Amino acid sequence: MFRKATIAALALAVSGIAVTAQANDQLAATLGVAPGQYSAAELTALKNARDAGDQDRAAFILSGSAPVAGVNTDEQLAASVGVAPGQYSAAELVALRGAQEDRDALRADYIRSGTAQVTRDAVTSPAEADSQLAQLLNVDGSQYTNAELAAAILDAQSH
Repeated sequence: MFRKATIAALALAVSGIAVTAQANDQLAATLGVAPGQYSAAELTALKNARDAGDQDRAAFILSGSAPVAGVNTDEQLAASVGVAPGQYSAAELVALRGAQEDRDALRADYIRSGTAQVTRDAVTSPAEADSQLAQLLNVDGSQYTNAELAAAILDAQSH
C-alpha cells in the first residue's frame, strides 16, 4: 500500500512540474520570447510591465541585465538609486528611493549624508550621536537607547 501511495505521489509531482513548465512556455510564447529563456518571475514581471505600458522596465527585463525576483536585492536597489552597493542598509535604500520618487532632494541628500539612521520600518530618524535628547543631557547618545534617554529627561525634569 505504501509503495502504491509513493508511486502515485511521485507521479503527481512529476506531472505538476510538467504542467508548470508548460504554463511558463505558454506565457513565453504569448509574450513573444523563447521558451526556457526567462524564469517564471521574469515572465510575470515582463507581462506586468507590458500591461502597464512600462517599456523601460520591459526592455530592462528583456536585456537580462539583472534577474527579476519578488523583491530587489540590496545591490539592485542600490544601483536603482545610484549609490554603491553595501554603502547603505536596505531600509536606507528604500527611504532614498522614496525620496527620489517624491523628488525630495533635501531628504535624499540627508539620507546620503550619513547623518540619518533609517530604522527597519524605513522611517528616518537622527543618528544616535546627534540625538537631541542626548544633547539636552550632555551625554553621548550612542551609549543609551532612546527610551533610556527619555527616562533620564523625565527624571531630570521631576527633580
